[in-house]
Amino acid sequence: MKEGLFEINNRFVVDQHKNEVRDKEKNQLTRLEPRLMKLLCLLVNHSGELVTREYIVKEIWNEYPGANESLNQAISFLRKQLADDGKEIIKTLPKAGYSLHASIVWDPEKVPVKKSEFKWTRLIQFGFPSLLLLFLFYTNKKNANTSPQELNIKRDAEISRLDSIHQAEAMKQYKDK
Repeated sequence: MKEGLFEINNRFVVDQHKNEVRDKEKNQLTRLEPRLMKLLCLLVNHSGELVTREYIVKEIWNEYPGANESLNQAISFLRKQLADDGKEIIKTLPKAGYSLHASIVWDPEKVPVKKSEFKWTRLIQFGFPSLLLLFLFYTNKKNANTSPQELNIKRDAEISRLDSIHQAEAMKQYKDK
């Protein structure tokens, strides 16, 4: 039985070890429970062949008495994950079993991995705080070499400048009336 990373129909990338199926078209990741992954892999490993219900029940559910209904539900769920509304990928052979009809690529080198999209949340989490720390460090270092008297003079000059701007805006409003 082959294991690892494989692709179904050039759309679904399946990672058996992580129990994940990624729909490249929708960029959607779904985690499968271990039995569903085992069932999918069983069908993939017997692609194009009939896999009987009895064999599946024995291999996946250890011949559990309620396994037939569980198998029906599992197939239905896998069809939804593989966008198999027409039941063309997983074909039902009534009273016999199932057959998977899909192109399978096993070589991870040939499975194109979509590069992750730019994450604004990462920039917000790490980028902006880092820039803020750098700014504070720089301004603190710059002010560390300045005497208290020079800082007071700079502060007073800034207050005076802001006051002049405020007065000019008030005069402009007064002239406009």
